[in-house]
Amino acid sequence: MKSKSDIGILAVAFVWFTTHFGGGFASGRQIVDFFVSYGWYALITPVLSVAIVTVVLYYVWSFAVTYKTFDYRAWGNLYFKPFEAIFSNAYEVMYILILLIASAVAFATGGTVMKQILGTPYVMNTVIVAVFIFFLTIFGAEMVRRAASTMAVIIIAGMTFIYVANLVTNFPKLLEIIRTAPSPKGFLEAFWASMKYAGFQACAMGAYIAVADALKTREDAMKTSVWGFIINAGVLWLATAGVLLHYPDILQESVPVLYVAAHGGGGAFGTAIVSLLIFLAVISTGVSLIFGGARRIVAFWGRTRGASAAGDRKVNIIASLVYVLLTWGIALFGLIQLVARGYGYLGTLSFPLLILPVIAIGLLRSKSWGKEA
Repeated sequence: MKSKSDIGILAVAFVWFTTHFGGGFASGRQIVDFFVSYGWYALITPVLSVAIVTVVLYYVWSFAVTYKTFDYRAWGNLYFKPFEAIFSNAYEVMYILILLIASAVAFATGGTVMKQILGTPYVMNTVIVAVFIFFLTIFGAEMVRRAASTMAVIIIAGMTFIYVANLVTNFPKLLEIIRTAPSPKGFLEAFWASMKYAGFQACAMGAYIAVADALKTREDAMKTSVWGFIINAGVLWLATAGVLLHYPDILQESVPVLYVAAHGGGGAFGTAIVSLLIFLAVISTGVSLIFGGARRIVAFWGRTRGASAAGDRKVNIIASLVYVLLTWGIALFGLIQLVARGYGYLGTLSFPLLILPVIAIGLLRSKSWGKEA
């Protein structure tokens, strides 16, 4: 990939990956909860989840580049027409919830990891994380894409080291899992858990719409979707298979990836890599989600007050600062569990209110996009 278009395609795919690779993914806890706890189906269901999100994002990006809608509200109002009052408003709530809880978890997790590694005070650590996220969100979509690309390369290299070492060391265990095929909850529950995971991940699409201005054509959207599927499904499958090797002992671990590092040949170096990966995970997720929210505010301000480059920059800085302070406050004052009550329903609600409508509209209307009289 050498052309500017090709670089943009990969950069947007990396934004998807680094947003997906949040604290829950990096720690391994999400992998256990949605996949490994259901037994051997974990070798299949992660790929199924990512495949569904890929279809959603293909239609999302195709529509965004066709109609130049790069904030999620403008995109939703046009995409869901004439039912935008239902589906666009529903998505607004979903995105705000996922922004608040995922970013708040980023501050809490980043602060805890820094305290464990450096011994520095938790509150000071969360301030450092907040500053990192703030400065990476105020310089526009290009900066977000560059930061995501850099972090993605480091994360993929680190994940490969941890989980390939683990697979090599414990490969006979994987063969035993395949042979015995444990299935404590049956296929239907495993399948539904993978659908809920897809639902959670689809809720972050506002962050991906915000950086889609690097894509110029629907062909670019297709290429980005393919690359995104390869990267996300590949790394998620590798991590899930690596955690599954330690089934069922690993199910009760609060940070399963540390268990993998300790039992997978990585040693102290592996543990250090895990800490770095978790830190990068929380930064990357916070940056993408907060930038997506800020871009929505900038677009709204431009439509109501008139747009200018200087004005947009000021609004972007203010919106990013407000979101950073709000989510930092949620983390600092122990409100994560309160917000998480609403977040817990996202995976279920997003299926009828987001995934199915996006795919249905895409199937029915995509051939006519851009051809209106």
